[in-house]
Amino acid sequence: MAAEATEPKTFLKALHDKYGDNDIPEGNDLVLVMHVPNSAPGMTDSGQLILPRQLAMNYHSITHAGNEEEIANLCDKVTELDIANNCISDWKEIFKMMSVMPKIESINFSCNPLMAEIDDEVGNQSFPNIKRLILNKTGAAWSTVEVLLKIMPSVEELHLSLNDYTEVDLKEKYPNVVNLHFNANKLRDWGEICKLGRAFPNLCNLVMAESEMSLCDDLEIEESFPKVVSLNANKIGITSWEEIDRLNSFPALTDVRLQGVPLLEDMKEEQRRQFLIARLPRINRLNGSKIQEEERDKAERAFLRHFMDSEEKPERYMELEKTHGQLDPLADVNLGPPTHTVTVRVTYDTKVRMLSICLDNSIVDLKNLIRKLFEIPKECGIALYYNNAEGTIPYRAREMDPSKYVYTYLYEDGCDITVEPREREGRKWIEPTVHFAIKKSLTVTPRD
Repeated sequence: MAAEATEPKTFLKALHDKYGDNDIPEGNDLVLVMHVPNSAPGMTDSGQLILPRQLAMNYHSITHAGNEEEIANLCDKVTELDIANNCISDWKEIFKMMSVMPKIESINFSCNPLMAEIDDEVGNQSFPNIKRLILNKTGAAWSTVEVLLKIMPSVEELHLSLNDYTEVDLKEKYPNVVNLHFNANKLRDWGEICKLGRAFPNLCNLVMAESEMSLCDDLEIEESFPKVVSLNANKIGITSWEEIDRLNSFPALTDVRLQGVPLLEDMKEEQRRQFLIARLPRINRLNGSKIQEEERDKAERAFLRHFMDSEEKPERYMELEKTHGQLDPLADVNLGPPTHTVTVRVTYDTKVRMLSICLDNSIVDLKNLIRKLFEIPKECGIALYYNNAEGTIPYRAREMDPSKYVYTYLYEDGCDITVEPREREGRKWIEPTVHFAIKKSLTVTPRD
């Protein structure tokens, strides 16, 4: 959301406020010389400020550009400009800044109220070096997007998220755009998304999370997105497995993110991943993790056994049966994590407690149980370290991943958990004493 300005403020004045002497007033006749400490991005021999090439000017209540000549003197080497979360509403002011930055390659206008159209006179400029254009939450109309892509013909990465678009209205094709971010808009029909594919025929990476849309027919996807390799569809309104199957219609797709999808909410994590892997044969990366050959084989076999006794089998079942043949049923097929508990001994200082832990609890749940057990303050974070020693050879503790579950590390009674505080030295925690064990154990260490 754009910042609320109490009074008009120029980009030049904002630079002065951030890097220079706050007592110098603003004005068109101002000769701006800024003296800064040695920790600044750089200075000339005279002490005049050299701004960083990646210039971020967020939340400065900027409304106008200011003196263009002075901006040119300061920003001639700037390659990336981030002016998100300001109050600029006039495209003329935007172009005044950009026109005196000859090396600019990336610009972020996000969260400025830029709903107004671009005047023909202003739109006649050209910015051939710009490769990244970010227009999130600007309210920019499609006609404005078209003008910008026309005067910035080299744009490869385009961000159009949070603009409340209900349709796509692009009349031309823009072959240079290969990365598109289109999150949290208000499109409900995948057919509108396919219009984006036709407008950007060389699109490789599509991010369109947080949407209520459903997938359209297979043919339209194949024709619209022939080169899309990576798709982020987190938190979109997929409610059927048929829609998941339609992802196979992307002819080049190998990398998918599908988290927070309604269809998968009630499934256990392992089963969710196995079903997606089994139904998407060309995908080699799912939710950021590479799919190994062994994992795919296991997932496909689990999928076959799940539907083995079903009267209505998905089409994918027939395909996998040709690959793996008819499998023997297992006595008890459980695609989810173990649900029983184990009992462990927990030691904190001189106190020893026995604790029963459910194996399908998360590591975060385990941390909370340990805090309660020994009344460890919430502000004292806890790191869990898992010691795995064989015979008499010690192994250094490795940290347990907070995103995983107890069953990843524990599967039997009798393990030891040691809780040890760490003292702070300045802003850093002192490394904990390394513990070794002859059997499986955990080291739990409070930290920031």
